[in-house]
Amino acid sequence: MWTRDRAARRGAAMSATARPGLEATVAFASALTGDADHYELVELRYRHSRGGMGQRFFTVTRPDAVATAVAVLGRRTDVYLAVCPRIRRDGSRGAIRGGWAVWADCDGAAAAAALEAFKPEPAIVVRSGTEENRHAYWPLTEALPPGALEDANTRVARALGADEASTDAARVLRPPGSRNFKHDPATAVALEVFTGERFDPAQLISMLPAFDLPVPRPAAPAPRRVDDPLRALDPQVYVEALTRQVLGHDRKVSCPFHRDRTPSLHAYEAPEDGWYCYGCDRGGSVYDLGAAVLGLSTRGREFVRLRRQLTELLLRDDN
Repeated sequence: MWTRDRAARRGAAMSATARPGLEATVAFASALTGDADHYELVELRYRHSRGGMGQRFFTVTRPDAVATAVAVLGRRTDVYLAVCPRIRRDGSRGAIRGGWAVWADCDGAAAAAALEAFKPEPAIVVRSGTEENRHAYWPLTEALPPGALEDANTRVARALGADEASTDAARVLRPPGSRNFKHDPATAVALEVFTGERFDPAQLISMLPAFDLPVPRPAAPAPRRVDDPLRALDPQVYVEALTRQVLGHDRKVSCPFHRDRTPSLHAYEAPEDGWYCYGCDRGGSVYDLGAAVLGLSTRGREFVRLRRQLTELLLRDDN
C-alpha cells in the first residue's frame, strides 16, 4: 500500500545527491528501508570509548533522526547502520523479516576495480574511509527474505571478489556522514554514488552470475566456547540478581544508574550479547554490570575481588 509517509521517504531519497551532510545520510537510510512497515526499526551501533558496542533504534519513518545520530556520534567514534530493518529492538538475524537492498563489501583494490565494471551498476556506492574500499548497494522494489537476500549477496560477493563474511542479513556497515576511526586522523565515510534507482529482485537476481551456494545456509554462527562460567550465564540471571528486579516480558528492568520511569535496561538472550541500557548508553558483560553495582573496577586487584563476589552471588550452590 502506497502511503503519504512512504512517498515522502522515497521523495527524500530520490532528491538527494552524492554530497556530504545530513541530506546524504537521510537518503541512504531511506533507501535501505524501502517500503518497510512503519513500526520497523533502523538499528544504529556505535563503539564505546570504554569498549563494547552501544545500540540505538529508530523507526523507519525517521531517517532524519538516524542522520542526526550518525552525525553526532560520528564526530567521536565509529558508527554503523544495519542494512536490513528490524521488527523489534534486536540486532540478530531473527529480528529481520526481509531486506530492501542487496549489497557488497568491496574490501581492497581488486574488488573495488571489479565493481567499476560490474553490471548492473549499483545505485549506491559508499566510500568507507579506507583507501579504495567501497560498499555497494542495489536497493529493491520488494523485500527479500533473509535466506534469499544472503544468497544474492553471496553471488555478488563472489563475482566481485568482495568480502563473503559481510553477506549475512544482520550485517551492519558504515553509513555516509560518519568517520572511520581505524585511521589517525579519522577519515570521512562518504556517499559517492546515489542514483535513486530501485531494482526488481527477480530481475536483479537473474542478472547475477550463478555459483554453487551452500544449502541450507546456516541461520546463525555456531556458539562460541565460553570457558568463564560467569560469562556463560544467561544475562537474565545476573541482571535480576544485581538489580534485584524481575525482567519484564520484554526482558527489561529499570536501570539503576539513572532515573528510569520506563524500564530501559535490556538483558539479551545470548550470553555474548550481555546487557544494554537505552537510557544512559551503558552496557557490556556480567563484569561491567557487577562492577558498576558493587562499586568495583574491572581491572587489577579489584577485578579479582569483583570476580570472587560475583561467583559467590551467582554461582554458589545452595543445595
